[in-house]
Amino acid sequence: MTKKLTYLLMAFAIFASCNDDDDVVTDPGGDGGPDATEINVVLNEVKYQGTDWVEIFNAGTGEADISEYWLCLGPGTYVQIGSVTPLSGNTTIPVGGYLVLPYDLPDTSGGLGLYSTNEFASADAIVDFVQYGSGGTPRENVAVEAGLWTAGEFVPTVTSEDNSIIFDGDGNGAANWAETTTVTNGAENVLTMPNTDVRSIVINEVRYGENKQIELWNNGTVAVDLAPYWLCLGPGQYLQVENATVVSGEAQLEPGEFLVLNWNELGDNEGLGLYSTNAFTNADALIDFVQWGASGSARESVAVAAGQWTSGEFVQSVRLPSYSISYDGEGNAAADWSETINPTLGAGNATVINSTTFTVTIKNTINYLNVHTFTTPVGASAPGPLATNGAQYEVSFKAVPGTKFTPVTMMGNSNDWFLAPTDLAGIDLFPGGTALNNVDIASQLSLYDLGTEADGDPATFPPAGANVGPADPNTSVRLVPGRGTGDIYMTAVLDYAAGSGSEAGTFTLTITATNAPNPAMGASQDNGFVITPGIAVLHAQPEPLFTLGQEDRGVGLEGIAEDGMPGVLYNWFKETGSQGTPLRLSSSLTPLSPAFIYAFNTERDPWFTQGEAAKGSSGLEEIAEDGDRMVAYNYLKDFGIPTELPSEMGPIRPGESATFTIEVPQGQNYKLGFGTMFVTSNDWFISNNNVGLTLFNADGSAFSGTSASSNTYLYDAGTEVDQPVGFGADQVMNQSGINTGAADADTTVRRVSSLEDVQFGKGVINSAPGVTWSGDPRGGYNIIEIDIQPQ
Repeated sequence: MTKKLTYLLMAFAIFASCNDDDDVVTDPGGDGGPDATEINVVLNEVKYQGTDWVEIFNAGTGEADISEYWLCLGPGTYVQIGSVTPLSGNTTIPVGGYLVLPYDLPDTSGGLGLYSTNEFASADAIVDFVQYGSGGTPRENVAVEAGLWTAGEFVPTVTSEDNSIIFDGDGNGAANWAETTTVTNGAENVLTMPNTDVRSIVINEVRYGENKQIELWNNGTVAVDLAPYWLCLGPGQYLQVENATVVSGEAQLEPGEFLVLNWNELGDNEGLGLYSTNAFTNADALIDFVQWGASGSARESVAVAAGQWTSGEFVQSVRLPSYSISYDGEGNAAADWSETINPTLGAGNATVINSTTFTVTIKNTINYLNVHTFTTPVGASAPGPLATNGAQYEVSFKAVPGTKFTPVTMMGNSNDWFLAPTDLAGIDLFPGGTALNNVDIASQLSLYDLGTEADGDPATFPPAGANVGPADPNTSVRLVPGRGTGDIYMTAVLDYAAGSGSEAGTFTLTITATNAPNPAMGASQDNGFVITPGIAVLHAQPEPLFTLGQEDRGVGLEGIAEDGMPGVLYNWFKETGSQGTPLRLSSSLTPLSPAFIYAFNTERDPWFTQGEAAKGSSGLEEIAEDGDRMVAYNYLKDFGIPTELPSEMGPIRPGESATFTIEVPQGQNYKLGFGTMFVTSNDWFISNNNVGLTLFNADGSAFSGTSASSNTYLYDAGTEVDQPVGFGADQVMNQSGINTGAADADTTVRRVSSLEDVQFGKGVINSAPGVTWSGDPRGGYNIIEIDIQPQ
């Protein structure tokens, strides 16, 4: 740390100083021989906070006159030592002596040079140097050139204004300096390391909406027993920590650790104080404070007096009750707090929250719309086949545009052959939007082999008994080769009568035998065609009963194809669930509007609440009445929660899907929400129940599958009067403009607990909870399925 100036002093010659750069002194006691005297003055102790001064020590072997020396901090900041009145000592410093000078120094960082001249940029003139607080001060480079310092080094800033920094007497660099609590200006340095223990507890995070939790953080350096501390909101609202419900952590709080407490008295507009005692009006007892929602809370004045808060300030209210407010770690102002969407209670506020990306698929599962059988010939009193030409079956049914029709009848003189539409998508009842009327559809039917019974054995034809023939070695459903279309065997004429305007029109199918077997010939599959009782299925999706090249599905088609008995298949379609509601028949034929999804970590869905009116700005009315999702999408997105639109455009028709990708934080109890309109209504929509759909299992792992669909329901938004499904003049596909219907007298959002099917004549379907999932064992409206898959 020293720069040594050695001078030879001759006994018979006295060299006088002739300029500011000459450091030579004389030895008054020469004995006729030359003596060497070392002049070595150093910066020895510096106090730069509180009362500022600089101590210079003569470490040489002769007294040193430094009145012409200079102290310099940088350009324009310097002083000649001889012009300063010492606090102690003289400018001529004896060997081992001290000079203490007052000198105004920066409180946090500086670089102080001791110079023999005022050539402050000269490495030859700088005698000593010390830098504290930070590197890069103005004279650092001069000291580095002179070999007195290492670039970038600095002595740490003192921890108290009562302390100084001292030189250890040897070396050049920051490592030769240290902070001391024993200040010895004008005397030998004494190193007493400061006690750096810091006792500090702060309110670090508060969730006052849901769960109502307070996080305390030990941001000091020593453990603190918080058991005797108090939390206070105001008169009569206080809680001692030792009596609080601990969510996580220990009251004996180690440095860097967190204590999370539950306090149900937290409200939306509060001022929360942490106290060392229960003297709640005493500023000296207040440790920390935060105020949110509004100013003027009961303990605000105490916090202001304690310097812990600014009068009138408050942290803005959180947007959702699951959010928290969190402290940035520094300062005592509302600006040091902010809303946290994903609370980190029990961990640092900067904790990184991992996320899981899900693929969510919303599928319109509407398919089976109604089913009818034809079993008794016209004019007959009992079920039976059409065994003579001119014999007829007749069946009537209601349907609306978009419906596909699949009639099935057995070739009664076969083992397992049946007629069904050539087009496996079914016969369109309204091609080009016009109903089939007085149209023979027999040419649109083909003969199929079900693959369940060996062919060509008249002994096992009906009426030999049900399911009596040997198995077919080829179990695949297939076309019977060389047999042409149904018009070879029958006519099948569809007639149509339009509906009243508030319900669907009616089709009548008349099947007439035209190729009955020759009674003079033995029964065989080459002797005409016996038409048996059969079934007519109304559906929306292709392949309602079978798939070419695959085995029979085992739900009852075998009973028709082998024995002309449609009862098993009919009953399968008509089966009801545990609540007496259809398991397979969909309530209605409707597209679903373009959908959106979101994830929320509140206890209840933030979009809507069952039993309450729709929120005015939520977009619920727009999607439920007109299929417009964007208002709702933006409403939820503005909360900061994950909100997504699908990759596909347009409505979701039966059999179609919308696919979404959504990234969701882990460990935050996020659930899935969605919304889509039931289009053939005035204000019905499909969504989740108010607690949302599962995204994470109880162990934190990602959920996968479709079972969460059991929590999807059909809702009435309560914004428009209901009209018959699909036939309302004010429904979106019929109305002249948006929002044209009359207001609903019941404005609450509620489940659609019953639905009258005026499209297909199934009557009133009752589902008290409004079940929509086609896989729900309770039965319901059979409209939708949600598939959730983590990536």
